[in-house]
Amino acid sequence: MAIKLIALDLDGTLLTSDKRITTRTKDIIARAMARGVTVTIATGRMLRSAVYFARLLASDAPVICCNGGYVGRAEGAPVFARYFDPLLAREFLTFCYEQDWYVNWYRGMDIYAPMYREDYFAAYRTTANFVVNEVGNDYLRYTENVPQFVLRNLDEGISPYLKTVQERFGDAVLPQQNTGTSLDINPPGVSKAVGVQALADAMGLTLDEVMVAGDADNDFEMLEMGAFAVVPENGLPAAKERASYVTASNDANGIAAAIEKFVL
Repeated sequence: MAIKLIALDLDGTLLTSDKRITTRTKDIIARAMARGVTVTIATGRMLRSAVYFARLLASDAPVICCNGGYVGRAEGAPVFARYFDPLLAREFLTFCYEQDWYVNWYRGMDIYAPMYREDYFAAYRTTANFVVNEVGNDYLRYTENVPQFVLRNLDEGISPYLKTVQERFGDAVLPQQNTGTSLDINPPGVSKAVGVQALADAMGLTLDEVMVAGDADNDFEMLEMGAFAVVPENGLPAAKERASYVTASNDANGIAAAIEKFVL
């Protein structure tokens, strides 16, 4: 069947290494949308950043963000959302503060952290209106409707954090997207595949009408869910093993090439 929904990862996939979308990619996506194809974002990033890049594509479709934990638009009720229980959110944040770990977390369009550190948010440098709400020690007031935490450590790396989190919280939390210096923490059962499925269901689509694209470990479930799976040449080897098609790299208009070949 023809592709009717395309869900694109951002970093390492749709975005170039300098965190931008090329003119060629925008043009090809515009052609696909002109044919009635819905194009959206499927990212581990927060809602504000996902919406920003969707708007650059002139797409008003619900975005899939927080590794699938939230599917929706900037305003209005979400198509799908899975939040941490507020008691667990408070317990997790308190633990992070006690360990003196840098942690940020999301609520709606907003991002929270003890303090803003520019070096920890380099990937967001091309997201307009990006502001971190600095809460200091007053963090317990911001624990409702949290779909994701992110732990960051540029100095020693994130591996010791991962081991400690698994020992302390077990299967009550789900670590995802380990970049080596950052680690996403989601509620159990969350993945981009869950988010894509929720959006496809809301649109009345089957998975053979869906194309997904990603490059990293938090894309694995999405790549193997049964949709047509595209991975750029720069993707992880394990991501390529799950691909229906390996395209050119994110710096060589790989997504544009795949959409032109299989959709247009």
